[in-house]
Formats: sequence, C-alpha cells, structure tokens
Amino acid sequence: MTEVSAGALVSWTASDGFTALARDQAGRAASNDSMRVVVQTAVVGLLAQLGHTVTDTPDGGGVVVLAEAALPRGDTGS
Repeated sequence: MTEVSAGALVSWTASDGFTALARDQAGRAASNDSMRVVVQTAVVGLLAQLGHTVTDTPDGGGVVVLAEAALPRGDTGS
C-alpha cells in the first residue's frame, strides 16, 4: 500500500507462497493472474462493504481507496 494524493494505492506482488497457492488449486489450471483477480475482487468487495470508495488503477495492477473528505469536528455531513 502506498499513499497517493487521492487516497491509498493498493497493489499486488506475487510471492512464492502466492505462486504455490495458484499452482495447487485442486487440479485447476489457475494462473498467477487469475488468482490475482480473485484476491483483488475479494479485497475490493470487502472495502466497498465497509463503506470505502475504490477505483481501479489505469493499468489494472491495483486499486485506489479514495480518501474521504474531512468534515469539521462535529459535522456528520447531513
């Protein structure tokens, strides 16, 4: 995760464990890319469920969790 002007950039890097998990998927021919998509979809879904606004990066290699606008103390935004 990296802080960017719009919020936080979340990107994925395949590790040895991740590669092994992709390879060992019950006889399925899962590629590292398909596992990345599954993980990214799950993370985006969870963040959205928690009320965060999430957008894809232009290259598709990650997502940006947008920063919420700061409200003055005591202001609920309604």
